[in-house]
Amino acid sequence: MIIKKKGNSFKRKALERLLRRLPEQHPRFPSMENALRSTRAGENGERLLGEVFQKYLFPFEHYIIHDLHLKSTGYFQIDTLFLCKQGAIILEMKNIAGRISFPANQNQLTRTLDNGQVDSFECPSIQLERNQLLLSDWFHARNISIPIHKAVVFPRPQQHFENLRHNLTVLFPLEIPIYLRNIGERSPTLDDDELTSIATALVESHRDYNPFPFSSSYNIPPSELITGVRCNHCGSFGMRSIHKGWGCELCGHVDQHAHLDSLLDYFMLVDNRITNKDCRNFLRLDSHQKANRILKHLEIPSLGEKRGTFYVASLKDIESLSNRTESLGKRS
Repeated sequence: MIIKKKGNSFKRKALERLLRRLPEQHPRFPSMENALRSTRAGENGERLLGEVFQKYLFPFEHYIIHDLHLKSTGYFQIDTLFLCKQGAIILEMKNIAGRISFPANQNQLTRTLDNGQVDSFECPSIQLERNQLLLSDWFHARNISIPIHKAVVFPRPQQHFENLRHNLTVLFPLEIPIYLRNIGERSPTLDDDELTSIATALVESHRDYNPFPFSSSYNIPPSELITGVRCNHCGSFGMRSIHKGWGCELCGHVDQHAHLDSLLDYFMLVDNRITNKDCRNFLRLDSHQKANRILKHLEIPSLGEKRGTFYVASLKDIESLSNRTESLGKRS
């Protein structure tokens, strides 16, 4: 039974928006492209992991929690937690293409692509051990005694491994049900009520991760980003304020709501706090009155009075604005 689905991928959306506003000649542009590719690959892997649980039914009581963010003696995130009366199983997806090797005496894995390029990543055993310890601390703080198992999932059965570590359980998607059923056949350590109570507590303890503002996460000064209202028709920046909204001087496209998508860029990349002056500077807008109308119609809380007024967007506000811009984009 899936009791928590994967949430919105704000990281991918924010990286896409960051790359749009980052000049191509910027020294961080190639690394941001790599970060976006890695994030998309991770999403595809997590989707495959989710499909396993949508297609397979387990013949014993269980709960499935995707994208779980918790705090115990530290903050941690688990791709998928499978909970049954026999224990908790941490599953982490790694969608890494190429030939994978685990160098001895190093907390890394390396992958070699067909073109000879070699890249290094943190060994998944480190992440799994850290999550196991922090989840154990979470259980201990609530006087819960339960075995914790862990495994890393790679999406491609044809993946080639070298020097695979003996303490690392590696699964492919079709192996997951077998692995979990084998655990489910062991002697239970929980009864039905205890299992349900722990599952409920885990979901109630989850807190959505807020990665914003995103530019600071990558040490990119907001002043180095391209400002202006973006035309969703041709992709250029600097739409001009007109009576009916915004007009693109490059392709002639007119959009009444173009500022919403650009303000979403601001909240995701620059700051969750915005003033009238911030709004005018980012949108390249001269009119104080129009900026005031725009901010009032954002439907986010305001603080202060008159010229000291500013607006603060929470994670839910950003998610709502994101859904709103996506809906408007589908209509245009």
